[in-house]
Formats: sequence, C-alpha cells, structure tokens
Amino acid sequence: MTTINVLAFDNCMVTGVAGPLEIFSIANNLFAQDEGRHSKKLFAGLNIVAIGGGDAVGFAGIAVAVSQDLSCVEPDILIIPPVFGDLESLLDDEILIAQLSRLVSQGTIIATTCAGSFLLAQTGALSGKTATTHWNLVAEFAERFPDIDLQARQMLIDGGNYICAGGAMAWQDLALHIVARFMNKETASKCAKMLVMDSTRHVQTPYFMFDQHAEGEAGFADQKIAAVQKWMQENYSQSIQLEQLAGRYGSGVRTFLRRFKRATGLTPYNYLQQLRIEAARHLLEVSAKNIEEITGLAGYENASSFRRLFKRKTGLTPVEYRNKFRRFD
Repeated sequence: MTTINVLAFDNCMVTGVAGPLEIFSIANNLFAQDEGRHSKKLFAGLNIVAIGGGDAVGFAGIAVAVSQDLSCVEPDILIIPPVFGDLESLLDDEILIAQLSRLVSQGTIIATTCAGSFLLAQTGALSGKTATTHWNLVAEFAERFPDIDLQARQMLIDGGNYICAGGAMAWQDLALHIVARFMNKETASKCAKMLVMDSTRHVQTPYFMFDQHAEGEAGFADQKIAAVQKWMQENYSQSIQLEQLAGRYGSGVRTFLRRFKRATGLTPYNYLQQLRIEAARHLLEVSAKNIEEITGLAGYENASSFRRLFKRKTGLTPVEYRNKFRRFD
C-alpha cells in the first residue's frame, strides 16, 4: 500500500486538499473492482495533516478538518496544496519547514501544487534540480531560488523523490499522475474519464496571461517608457519600427533599447510580440473571425508564420486554442 497525506494550513486552497483525496478514493474503488479485491486498496492513510494537528481555515473561509499532527506522520507521499494569501509567513515558519525537511530525509515523496513548490524549495531539497510552479509566480520563484532549474512551461515535473505541478488547479494533473505512477495507467485513465477530466495537459503555456504593465529592474521607473508602452498597446497591429519607438522616447536606438529593457524586463520586439499574441488569443476566444483575419488584426502579414509563432508561444495551434478556450456557443 502507498500511504498518502495532504498538508493543510490557513489560506490553502481547499479543493487542492480534498480533491486529490477524492481522486485517490475513486482510484481505489476502480482498482478493487478490476482486481476483484474489495478489501485491499493500494492507497491508504488518506488523511489531512497540519502543524500541531489543529484544523485549518482555507482561503475562502472554509474550515478544513485535520486528522493528525504533521510531526507524527511519515507517509509515502505528502501533498502540499496551493497557497493563497500570505506565502511569506509559511516560508518563515521554521517548524513547518523543519518537518518538511524531516520527511524529505526520511524518504517521503513531497508532491506540490502551484505555490506549494516554494515550501519544498525552502527546505533546500530542490537545489540544483528541476521544478515548476504557477506561471504567475515564475519571477518571484526565480529570484528567491536561483539555484533551481525552473521550467515554467511544464505542467508537471516528476523528480523521483519529489513531484511539482504548476497551476492552482494542477492538483488534478498531480493526482492522476500519482495514480498512474503508483497504481497503474489504466486506472488513472478510468479516473479521468469518470470525472470528465483532461488527462493530457503537459504544459502551462496556453494559460499564460501577458502583463502589459510588468516591471523590469526593481525600483526603476521611467514615465517616458510607460508612454511608449501605452502607444504600443494601442497600435500593436501597425507596422512598428525600432527607430519609430526610439523617436517617441526622444533618444537614440541604443539608449532606448537599454532603458526599455531596464523598465520592462523585455526588449521592444518581445514586448510587441507578446501584445500581438495576447490580442490574437483574445480574438480566438471571443470572435468567430477566421485565422487569416486574426493574423491581420494582430499585426502579422503571413498566416502560416503566425500559426508557427502562436504554437511556439502557447503550445497550441490557433485552432486548438480556440477549441479549448472559446467563450461563445
């Protein structure tokens, strides 16, 4: 049997606590039916644990009933759910980090979802290794843990003695992966079908949202660059030249490039490309326009080149993206 506990704490995402346990229970039932062994199940110890053993209150104010103190357990797998709210206080919780370190040293597989990867990284267990986290937390994670190879595109990374899943709802991908790895792939597939879940999500890139106001170097602000950004946001579909942007800034090209990168963290070309891809994504979601029309409206001339670029940036073709995210009937 494989014993699995889920960690709870204040401001955790309650679905990320209860959801995996429900999937594992369903997997147990499906496996028992297939094998004809109703009294023996491969996942055991499906309990919720916490520091001190007291109940937790989730991000939405929902109480989470805790079964055991984290310090009293040694499961085969411990799942850390998504963190909403105050992440800093959890990272500063010496008792929590010490208990996670204890489990790592004793061979427990730590499986994280979303910002839960920060807690595992805080133990030092990910140093020099590959990990992922929520796409919106990439900059913060990279700054805090520069010695970790962060693969933000990936939905899930299995490092053997640890597993990291990316987005807040990636506990679904994580739970199915655990079923496939520790039970069998057939049962995982049946779970996905039973719950009408997508079991083929490999990358987070289709879910990325471009922050048009993202900042570059900490503490650096440039109102003239902000004005250029605003103009680019309003005119991304036009043919835009670097010299044109530098002229709007009021400097030579080299100075403009340096100042733009410092203020935004991106080159003007990459910023413009992100604006155009975001515009195309929006049109694919809310309009019935064909790909050729969207190509022009997003500022591109060649539909074939646009398709390749879109696939490279999002992980999906325009048609695949529309089928997945369209918001109209």
